[in-house]
Amino acid sequence: MKLIHTSDWHLGARLHDQDRGEEHDAFLAFLLNLVREERPDALLIAGDVFDVRQPGPAAQQRYYRFIADLVKDGACGRLIVVAGNHDSASLLAAPRELLARLDVLVVAKASDEPSGEVIPLPGCVVAALPFMNDGELATFARAAGLAEGEGMAARTAAGWQVHVGAVLEAAREAARGAPVVAMAHCALAGAAVSDDRSERGRRVGGLEAFPTDCFAGVDYVALGHLHLPQTVGGDPRLRYAGAPLAMSFDEAARPKSVAVVEVGERAGDPVAVREVPVPRRVALRRLTGTQEAILAETKALVASGKPVYMAARVTEGEGDLTAFWRTLEASVPADGAARLLVREDGRPRLNEGGGLATVSEAQPLDAFTPLAVAELRLREDPTLSEADRNRYLDLLRQAIGGME
Repeated sequence: MKLIHTSDWHLGARLHDQDRGEEHDAFLAFLLNLVREERPDALLIAGDVFDVRQPGPAAQQRYYRFIADLVKDGACGRLIVVAGNHDSASLLAAPRELLARLDVLVVAKASDEPSGEVIPLPGCVVAALPFMNDGELATFARAAGLAEGEGMAARTAAGWQVHVGAVLEAAREAARGAPVVAMAHCALAGAAVSDDRSERGRRVGGLEAFPTDCFAGVDYVALGHLHLPQTVGGDPRLRYAGAPLAMSFDEAARPKSVAVVEVGERAGDPVAVREVPVPRRVALRRLTGTQEAILAETKALVASGKPVYMAARVTEGEGDLTAFWRTLEASVPADGAARLLVREDGRPRLNEGGGLATVSEAQPLDAFTPLAVAELRLREDPTLSEADRNRYLDLLRQAIGGME
């Protein structure tokens, strides 16, 4: 039996406010062509179809257009979707009855009855586990009489073990010796994470990750939630498909893929997995070093005419960067294929210690420009993301430029 495993589409996502609709269109076209070539028995989407709980019309149109094209082609036996932490369970579940008639099966919310997350297919049984928040998991723990009086983390861990164990047991009973495939949107212990910008909201009930032992004996676990394609702890059965698009510049050099999975006729038979690379429509490039080096590399990328998103980080040199940022921006035509998304002053003078506390008596504040002081202040605020800092600095540059 053949399956295609993908996850974390994050339709509607933006990268530093850059629209990524064309990139998502390219990925969905690639995936549809892969389905036509492989003709799988099922396509598995392991959560985070959308980037936010209330996705815009364009993101929803992409999702339903893909489903319509998939059903029209008839090249895939089933489409199975579980909800991720970025998805709205009610939004995904709303057309569930209609989609089920088209062999599109959606499990958007954990069920009180374990069999509600069990999907028998010709040749295997799928245990479809959507994302569960700490409240849901605590409820499962209390229903089983576990972790009473314990802290949130203990209740969350107990609820996870209870519910996942019950669903997998129901799947094994339904399988009657056939392979069991699990889908889950969660972070597992031993898996590599990308960065906080890419993978927002990893913690559940105070836990960074769940143990892998609950999946013992499962033939394949199609995971979503973490954005780097990988197996977990060297176990080829436990696999994250990863996000098909780089969700931050930390993922710029990381390959993206979907997994083509072939399971045997009986539980315990060998499972074969092929990673199929996802073509990148737009490259991501980090530019670091001196102002001169960054400007030269920017001009070269612009001259290539290829689509590219750039993040510029000055790490050497002295002085205020306001004039340099203007020069750099002017070198990137608004109607070209290149986009400058990030401008960051990464010089040690501003970053050692993280903020104004690093300014010594030998460096009085009046030795700094107003923009440099603002950046020092922003860097010592732990509540701000790098995107927030850059956005505030952009506003300040505009204000300062208007006063000059």
